[in-house]
Amino acid sequence: MSPSKRDREADDAHAVARRLAVLPERAMRVAALREQLLARPPDDAAWLLDALATAGRAGGVPYDLSLLAAIELVSSEQLGYEQRRAIFEAAERHGLEACMELLFSDVGAEIDEDAAAPRALVPGTRPLTLGERKSLARSWKRDVLERLIADPHVDVVALLLRNPRVTETDVLRIATSRRASAAVLQLIMRARRWSCQRRVQRALLRNPNMPEPAALRLVGLLSRAELREFGNDPALPERIRHAIRRRLIQPT
Repeated sequence: MSPSKRDREADDAHAVARRLAVLPERAMRVAALREQLLARPPDDAAWLLDALATAGRAGGVPYDLSLLAAIELVSSEQLGYEQRRAIFEAAERHGLEACMELLFSDVGAEIDEDAAAPRALVPGTRPLTLGERKSLARSWKRDVLERLIADPHVDVVALLLRNPRVTETDVLRIATSRRASAAVLQLIMRARRWSCQRRVQRALLRNPNMPEPAALRLVGLLSRAELREFGNDPALPERIRHAIRRRLIQPT
């Protein structure tokens, strides 16, 4: 890619990021980014996503909001399979690793059927059905919510994440739990209220149950200082460490 072409791509990505940043709602930013991608040939869409992901890794304005919009868009069904595949193939042709990491298909998020089995809220008491636990997840009682934090079912966790009485500390307990399933961890990553919290992002990335495709997207949200910190963590999978090292050698 010639320097002039690279400059034009960077200017284009900056213009898109600025347009997204002025939108007041996250859903509006996701919808606007989807329109931008669908209006472009796959090659141009791949370059745009790659530029947003690469520039957004430091969390600076206006790329911080555009990167979050990109993560939500590719993690949802709003971008069709054919469009995703075409953009991914274009990214492969051009060696756009940041774009490929965003689009890499999620795996390992199967829901654990055992999680729906009745379970006691307090040891020694009557096991509660999934319906009863979902009802309690809407409760305003702190003691009830604290006991539900360990519930393994995604439906219960989804209700907890929307409950205004649930705190960041509660969500961190779920995100750091080695018993949390891949489906539950990805649910947190997609929750608008919590996915932008730095401590939650870091906890998800460190959880060994987090699927690699989702973890690769989280890498794009790390600051340069965090990249250096996580780059020295031997507990992270090699693919994640490779993505971190690649970002560290890129110019800021």
